[in-house]
Amino acid sequence: MIEGHGDDAYRYKETIIADFSSNVFYGGLDKGLKIHLQGEIETVTHYPESDAWHLQIAAAKAYGVEPFQVLVTNGVTEAIYLVAQEYKKHARTAVVAGPTFVEYRDACSMHGIKIIFTDWKDIKEENYKLNGLFFICNPNNPNGEAMPVERLLRLFAKNPRTLFVVDESYIEFTLATESLIPHLVRYANVLVLRSLTKSCRIPGLRVGFVVGHPATILLFRNGKMPWSVNQLAIAAGLYIFNHRQQFTVPVRHLLAATSIWQEQLQKAFNWRVCGTDTHFFLIETPQEFTAAALKEHLVSGYGLLIRDAANFGLNPRFFRVACQSPEHNQFLTEALSQCARTGLS
Repeated sequence: MIEGHGDDAYRYKETIIADFSSNVFYGGLDKGLKIHLQGEIETVTHYPESDAWHLQIAAAKAYGVEPFQVLVTNGVTEAIYLVAQEYKKHARTAVVAGPTFVEYRDACSMHGIKIIFTDWKDIKEENYKLNGLFFICNPNNPNGEAMPVERLLRLFAKNPRTLFVVDESYIEFTLATESLIPHLVRYANVLVLRSLTKSCRIPGLRVGFVVGHPATILLFRNGKMPWSVNQLAIAAGLYIFNHRQQFTVPVRHLLAATSIWQEQLQKAFNWRVCGTDTHFFLIETPQEFTAAALKEHLVSGYGLLIRDAANFGLNPRFFRVACQSPEHNQFLTEALSQCARTGLS
């Protein structure tokens, strides 16, 4: 899906004061990374490594696995499409647990894989008798809810013929679950997708990883185009893995701020503010207008950007926001409170 994602300020002529539509950790580019990339700019006169090999080694060390258990991709989205591309030869069916990121569905549809939708909250720890793919986002986008690792491990054990693709793009933003990577040694039927985009504030550079069994990773490597990860993305990834402490998300502080903001929103107006295990969450508008209409109103009237959540598989009144600075949170609270009182006129 080319259109319909968050962080789409480029669509508007208005100045965006605060962007709540993206789940990227708020704040500017890390100063050390900025200086490093400035020093690397001349390297774009050469081709990058065709397979981002040195970044693959660095990622493997950071994740505690062997290098051939990792594949570097142009963001997690390339990884999703690569999984569908290669598994169309082996799997005719994919389960997608939603509401969730639309690219799981679109990647499978592009490659002729039949899609079965199941509710993310209703995933059963049972044998699905599925010789195919099963996509799970954990924590889940857009509702921010996390599934305990123990529950997932029981699911994997009961479905050895199913390849589970677990997207951990938001794992740094929760305390309610933990990464599956340490458990991969026991489960050859699991792939974990990881990203530097959200926690390290580099969505424009597109750096993602697939971590799994060496044989499965080799399958994807053989089907992957060369040079999909650009030179500056590789340089950024290497810098981040060499300075990991600089990029640690202050998750307890962020979750506490999110909880405070949710309480403020609930007091300010009587819309439904949904619970979450992360720094992003859903809000449902009243019957009088849709999230799409609210989004346009907030951009034109306040310079604030939210994420219309309809294409996640939700009804058209849901929108998603991510916790920003207290000042920006207050801007949106006041704007939404005004909309609740007067509508979108």
